[in-house]
Amino acid sequence: MLLIFVRLERLEWTINALTQRVNVLEADRSHPDSHPSEAAAYQTPLNEDHLVSHSQDQAQSAEQSAAPLFVLRDVTTESGFPADAGTDLQDIDSTATDPPSQGSSDDIISRRLISPQEAYSLLDLFQTHYARWVSFDKATPTAVLLESVRKFPLLLAACCLIAVRHTSHESALRLAPVLFKEAKSSLAAALLSTPQPIEFFQGGLILSMWSTTIAKVPLSFDSWLLSGFGLQHSVATALFNSSTINNGSGCCKPALDRLCVWNHICLVHLHYCVGTRRRAVIDRKDIDRCRLILGSENATNFETRMVAEIFLYWALYESFNAPVDLPRAQAALQSWKSEWQYVFDRPRSQFLQMGFYFAQLLTYDQSIKTRSTAARESLINEMIRLSTAIINLAMNTTDERTRHLTDHIYHMISFAAVTLSRLLHTYEPQLAMSHDIPGLEGLISSLVAWLHDIG
Repeated sequence: MLLIFVRLERLEWTINALTQRVNVLEADRSHPDSHPSEAAAYQTPLNEDHLVSHSQDQAQSAEQSAAPLFVLRDVTTESGFPADAGTDLQDIDSTATDPPSQGSSDDIISRRLISPQEAYSLLDLFQTHYARWVSFDKATPTAVLLESVRKFPLLLAACCLIAVRHTSHESALRLAPVLFKEAKSSLAAALLSTPQPIEFFQGGLILSMWSTTIAKVPLSFDSWLLSGFGLQHSVATALFNSSTINNGSGCCKPALDRLCVWNHICLVHLHYCVGTRRRAVIDRKDIDRCRLILGSENATNFETRMVAEIFLYWALYESFNAPVDLPRAQAALQSWKSEWQYVFDRPRSQFLQMGFYFAQLLTYDQSIKTRSTAARESLINEMIRLSTAIINLAMNTTDERTRHLTDHIYHMISFAAVTLSRLLHTYEPQLAMSHDIPGLEGLISSLVAWLHDIG
């Protein structure tokens, strides 16, 4: 069994490597005038640490700013904290002699890796704070949900792994490595068979949306790669077929729940496409499918906001898929805002506003090196305004849900703070004449304190 599994994993690794080469060649054909490094910067990594170092070199050689998540990683490393190792899927544990399969009863409870009481408590935490992201019914008693989820080891391990962040430090240190190992093992088994049930997509989505890093232990998956595999697996199932969704109108709840999961997989994939400047495995027709949920009279404000975010990140992704044309990119973002303005008037729209500021900040950051001195000064002022707006918006809208936001919200906030720090450090003599430098530095310090306060 082990020998077969290892051979299959090697075969998958080989196919992945060949796919990279084909993608590079296709990118070169599609963009003959582009710098070779620009095409290579988007390709599937064999190792995420390898991707970080090479992407930074490529971005510099192409006179572009580093991808935002790589900026944050550099800052983390320079600050003395251990950087997230970023588990690639070919590194998923293949040492288990009999990895648990979907639908088996060989879960973390039956194997006594976690007690039934601990599993109940963690799943209760997950259901309270994260249920809507994977379409769990909050009205379902936790005991009933636990019995259902236990049939799918990947989903149970993923739910518990994310929830353990909100337990004691001691519990997190003890349980996180065990849960992470089980999630890897279950995922390795699931990736080798099709079609997969909705619970596979829910488990993969959970591991993609929230960092699994607990107590500074580097555990996390590569969310771009994992969400990409989820999208590829979706092709082999009828769960997300447009014909089964019925255009969203008059759909049964299970169909709408599946569409919600599909939308969130697309959303997290686009987050990481933009955050790491890698290519998407979906195209415009897939993005348009995300609108289907809006055709239902049962679509909530939350689900509508997610669709709006998907189209925002798609506009940003398309802008970065070629040398950035600042006027065109800004026009695309303004067009997006006009289309979705009605959502800005609804509750909790601060995250859409934050995303819009972040998108503008990225386009300015991408184009600043190619501008004249006068134009650069104007862009710097705008970048300072946008960075401070993101930080203030985050701190001024804090509520009971803040601790449970998805990672991409914290990526935006942190990137804004790092960008502001870089601008103050690089242009302090010029900025001192027109900006309150101590006030801006104080804002960054306040954000650090805010992050500590919310845990």
